[in-house]
Amino acid sequence: MKRSLVLFSLFFVTTVMYGQYGWTNAKVYLKNGETKEGEAYLPVQKVNAVTVASNERLVYRLAKKEKKERFKPEEVDSVLFFVDGRKDTYVPVYLNDKKKLQGFMQLMIDGELQLVGRTEEYASDGKAGEEDPNPWELDIPDPELKNYFNHNRLMLIKNGEILDRLKIKGFRVRAMEFFEGCDGLVQKLDSKEFTKDDFLEIVEFYNANCKIN
Repeated sequence: MKRSLVLFSLFFVTTVMYGQYGWTNAKVYLKNGETKEGEAYLPVQKVNAVTVASNERLVYRLAKKEKKERFKPEEVDSVLFFVDGRKDTYVPVYLNDKKKLQGFMQLMIDGELQLVGRTEEYASDGKAGEEDPNPWELDIPDPELKNYFNHNRLMLIKNGEILDRLKIKGFRVRAMEFFEGCDGLVQKLDSKEFTKDDFLEIVEFYNANCKIN
């Protein structure tokens, strides 16, 4: 049965207060092989309808009052944030089809098809900084899993290619092209059994029934 979309305002407010994450216990894995344990800070990125901030950085320190280090997404393999007994994993992800800009996104479901997300502040008039007034959440019965789904930007990643829910226009056609070769999933998209509001179901179906071409 299709899961409905609801707002979990408490989870969204918590995420915004963290700023995406304020200073939080973390472990940073760098692409040069180094591992840094201490505290990390990941701010909410301010964007508008056509641009994304190009100066995104993860800020790290060993402890309070210690020297801060800043890392570009290109320098980081993954980050683990330790929050309320959870381990939230963030990874660098290309934010556009041209693959020229990377940002940090939470790895919410791993597999051949991955689901990633993050919280952004944006304004449709081109002026960055206004929070999205309508963030949406997936209604998940597992209370542990609910904590992952408090973002207003979600993407699917398959074999290095991305399907961005932010680009709502023409989603069904784009998704059918994206999943070409997985006939069962294409049929569900074509019949509108799966829509842009069913990212979780799409990921579960693909990982259970399809293989990367």
